[in-house]
Amino acid sequence: MCPGLCSPIFLFLVWGAHWGLITAESPVTAQFGRDVTLSCLFPSQPGMNLQHLTLTWQKEQVGAEALVVHSHYYGREQLARQDEAYRNRTWLDPEGLARGNASLMLMGVRTQDEGVYRCHVTSELGTTSETRQVTVMAPYSEPHLTLDLSFRLGHTLLTFSSGGGYPRASVEWRDGTGTNLTELSTTTESVDAWGLYTLCSELAVPVGRSTNLTVLLVTAPGRETHIQHITVAGGPGQRWSHVWLLVACLGAVTLSVIVAARILHPPGRGTCRRCSESRFTGTKDVEDPSPQS
Repeated sequence: MCPGLCSPIFLFLVWGAHWGLITAESPVTAQFGRDVTLSCLFPSQPGMNLQHLTLTWQKEQVGAEALVVHSHYYGREQLARQDEAYRNRTWLDPEGLARGNASLMLMGVRTQDEGVYRCHVTSELGTTSETRQVTVMAPYSEPHLTLDLSFRLGHTLLTFSSGGGYPRASVEWRDGTGTNLTELSTTTESVDAWGLYTLCSELAVPVGRSTNLTVLLVTAPGRETHIQHITVAGGPGQRWSHVWLLVACLGAVTLSVIVAARILHPPGRGTCRRCSESRFTGTKDVEDPSPQS
């Protein structure tokens, strides 16, 4: 019997020393445009021969061969098979290998860098494999909110916009009671060359009563990055503002018609037959023979 040597912990350590260690996926959050370090540690000892060490960082792909991110073996870097997307963007500390540190620095993070990375190290002490789940984040800009009172008679148009963010987000509208009004809104999105999103959401609100609204920018389930509270004032004053707007428009149309009529038919160019005959036949008007008073 070997109660101590046959324990599960001891068996795990023996298996790890002879066959290799595989660690679970560890999440890493990387900020867009910045550098991020993906850690990878493996067993080492003083005087270990690094000529026998092989190290490969790869990015997994669904349904395709993994991309080579960085390679180091035979005592030096081997970048001939490095994927073009990572060219001149990776760095490995060669002195760290002697201490069992194969961590990789990825510079200038892009949205396309998001995914699962695997570090695979083989040395005279065994094999180690670690994975890192990289999530890219880019903060959305401070929201811009505008109100258009002339959008449609009896309605105010609210426009919420924010951009330069990642990952993809959504916009939610709620009233003062918490009722979701998102189905009544119209949201459009666009993606730039860097894979960053811009959102624009519009909601038409009926006038005539005060309305408390909340608009939220949601980047992940249960995660709200920007919250704006809005109060749309109602009451008779706002209704009359739309009435006066309509009256002003009608007045402008009427004035335009009058001006056009004046231009087409100016005074002094009437169709009096007597005046026309005297003008074209050269006759003079007969003076009034009545005595002068």
